Amino acid sequence: ALVGGGEALIEKMVPPFQLDWYPGGSAWQMSFTRNQLRNDPTLARLHEFIKSANENGALTRQEAVSMVPPLFLDVQPHHKVLDMCAAPGSKTMQMLEAVHGNKPVGEFEPQGFVIANDVESKRCALLTHQTKRCCSPAMLVCNHDAQNFPVLMDPLAEEGADGSKAELRFDRVLADVPCTGDGTLRKNPDIWGKWTSTMGCSMHYLQLKVAVQCARQLVVGGRMVYSTCSLNPVENEAVVAELLRQSKGALQLLPSAHLLPTLRRMPGKTTWKVKDKTGWKASFEPSSEPGKSLVASMFPPDAREDQCAFPLERCMRFLPHHHDTGGFFVAV
Repeated sequence: ALVGGGEALIEKMVPPFQLDWYPGGSAWQMSFTRNQLRNDPTLARLHEFIKSANENGALTRQEAVSMVPPLFLDVQPHHKVLDMCAAPGSKTMQMLEAVHGNKPVGEFEPQGFVIANDVESKRCALLTHQTKRCCSPAMLVCNHDAQNFPVLMDPLAEEGADGSKAELRFDRVLADVPCTGDGTLRKNPDIWGKWTSTMGCSMHYLQLKVAVQCARQLVVGGRMVYSTCSLNPVENEAVVAELLRQSKGALQLLPSAHLLPTLRRMPGKTTWKVKDKTGWKASFEPSSEPGKSLVASMFPPDAREDQCAFPLERCMRFLPHHHDTGGFFVAV
């Protein structure tokens, strides 16, 4: 580039580097922007390689921190996996690779499969385009509202005495739910002009309904991961706490601090405040006034409840400065 006096200014670029926390060393991060990758002649060969490898399914381009939730699912080749809010499909590809034993398709025939769902048909088309690159027979895309995802029948299970089919339950379920996306502010600066501290309240009920439906799909002993690209506790810890409350002991929040030890994180919040049009609230106050949209599930567990049933510090918060990424929330 040329600066004021006409002298050349050489911009130093950091080469792609391996993510030390990703299993198998198969993830790499680039620090330059998309425009630099497309337009800088120094990166022309790298750009062509990435485009070619992406088209034939040899690699997938993805935000580094968004690769975290599938890792905590611990998908194995025999698992039945449900990705409830799957589009655009990058996390689906990760889980599909795990079902194939992280080997090329054709070298290993999995016993399990991945069902990838999304509510929008256009996003399902994008999801199909993303996942068809690997040509896997263990993959199915469906188009349902996650809040009302149906109970499926297991076609391989033996019929009951009355001729009924057994219900299909999943070993692993990913609930990467719709959210306000405030953890993506670094790469989506447009959010700055739209964001308000009350936005999380408008998403809470939808996120809770999707999370409950995901939990219903689990086999006993199965594992579910709830995640968002938001850092608002109303969208995160509050949903997890209400899910635990409604499950009445059927679900446990697992400790995960020992997993992926080189991946930096913060524990989940145990206290927070919620804001409505009248100001910040530390606890739920029933009100019949119009315009009051807060519900009890948005707040931390009440002091009268058994606090041992809500170990919210086991949730994980991944902050932008930890690994130079976006922000993310994950609960197992």
